[in-house]
Amino acid sequence: MPIDILRCTGISKSFASGERRSDHLQDHLLRNVVRHQSASFVAVNDVSLTLKAGEWIGFYGRNGCGKTTLLRLIAGLLEADRGTIERYGTISCFFALGAGFHEDKRATENIYTHGLLHGLHPSEIRAMTESIIAFSGTASHRDLPFKHLSHGMRARLAFAAAVHIDREIYLFDEALAVGDAAFQIVCKEKFIELKRQGKSGLIVDHSLGFLADICDRILHMEGGRIVREDRAPSS
Repeated sequence: MPIDILRCTGISKSFASGERRSDHLQDHLLRNVVRHQSASFVAVNDVSLTLKAGEWIGFYGRNGCGKTTLLRLIAGLLEADRGTIERYGTISCFFALGAGFHEDKRATENIYTHGLLHGLHPSEIRAMTESIIAFSGTASHRDLPFKHLSHGMRARLAFAAAVHIDREIYLFDEALAVGDAAFQIVCKEKFIELKRQGKSGLIVDHSLGFLADICDRILHMEGGRIVREDRAPSS
């Protein structure tokens, strides 16, 4: 029986809304009235789930339902207000816009830093750099600062770096949005390859068809909660 490689129990996360600056006279006059009022938005609300070794789970729902926040909590990029997250495997994650990549560093420098942050030896990073560049299709921009790459190139480079790191758990947020149709096929093939290798994964995406092709289970989210679970026909 597959063992649990990730376990989340009753995790919740809220964000406070700060006071909005304004040059409108009425806002200044009312400032003393609303100064002590505060509001918060519950992004993830009492979510529990278990990921087993070799299992892939998809998250589906409208924008703002909590999918990305949940993934960032699991990745350790955010701290939960309540609940526990137990990780029993190493993690590699991809978030849109190349989160974690330095704007002023070249593509190759970012790959190197990314590898170091994942505990790789410099020789390991050098050995995989050309493969990452080729996979992402960014050879023509390899020596330019990251900020000069197009949105698509940034995302493809970050995705390629994430999937070339050998880890037990992979987290992907909107991976299909990183390129054109041809690159999306490459992404899907990479997911299938990782799954065949026995890796585990969590995928956020807006395509139910894609999630059904890759995942064993699909968790539907609404208002920060998991409201339904679907199992893939082949699972």
